[in-house]
Amino acid sequence: MKRIAASLALVLAAACASSPMTSSETGGGSSTGYSLVKLSNAPHYISLSAPTQVGDWDFSNSLGVRGFHVRGTMTSRGFIAAGPVQGNGKFCADGKDWYSLSELEVYRASDSKSPIAPYVAGCATEKGFQPASREIVTQ
Repeated sequence: MKRIAASLALVLAAACASSPMTSSETGGGSSTGYSLVKLSNAPHYISLSAPTQVGDWDFSNSLGVRGFHVRGTMTSRGFIAAGPVQGNGKFCADGKDWYSLSELEVYRASDSKSPIAPYVAGCATEKGFQPASREIVTQ
């Protein structure tokens, strides 16, 4: 009986350790608003040049993704960033538009909709979204 209980505890501990936990799902934890998953272990990404698509991070590719992107975890509540905007490119000077991480939607200032965190401020473009900075607004 002790062996079964010990084995079950080990299996449950391993299952909990492999499940992504985020501050929004646990009700606390990270004060940054980012995922509790480390950036280096974040399983998903969003390329801001194709902001409606979530891709799986290729851990075997040392070059990563071209251009601006956000790494994190896709959850039932939307995309939870594991850190700031990554990659290279030219930042947008205005920053009047915004990209919603929870909805995977780009909004223009002319849409008359207020941004809801988490989001990235920047400029909507024909090719996607251009951030104004690396910051992800979490509140």
